Amino acid sequence: MGAGNGGYVLHRARTEPTSFAVAIDASPDALARGAWSAKRAHLANAAFLVEGVERLPRELACLADEVTVHFPWGSLLQGLLDGSSSVVGSVAALMKNRAELRVLVSAGVRDGFGAVTPSVIISRCANYLQHGLRLVDARWASSEVIRESRSAWAKRLGVGRTRPAVIARYRRDAT
Repeated sequence: MGAGNGGYVLHRARTEPTSFAVAIDASPDALARGAWSAKRAHLANAAFLVEGVERLPRELACLADEVTVHFPWGSLLQGLLDGSSSVVGSVAALMKNRAELRVLVSAGVRDGFGAVTPSVIISRCANYLQHGLRLVDARWASSEVIRESRSAWAKRLGVGRTRPAVIARYRRDAT
């Protein structure tokens, strides 16, 4: 979700050939590069969907074993931090029972928010719980976790060097 150029999805499709990875982003420009890379690499287990989180097709409901969001911005960041139903509810609808949501976030005053810390994430977990997403863990992200995200956006922001990030994990419980 918020896949940008799809680098993480391409990595997962290459390294996990029995998995099917879907990159979803509202921006067609970045996703087009990822889709082209998948085509050139003959990755039949990767797909790219241009759509906002608030308008996801019903056909994707309850299909995901895992949803990852790496360094969201704009309305996706706002919705995840606020725990808005239009964002969190849409993400939760994608997930199978017992699926995991991993959110890697770095935001602060410059982005229009207060500093995002593990405590901030924990304080907002009730908004996720009403959509069947139980907080499992919220902690400062290590440089390894940031590197494994394969995020070009994290590199541009200086995340891990001058700017901290938080990793939050949620589990989808039966509702």
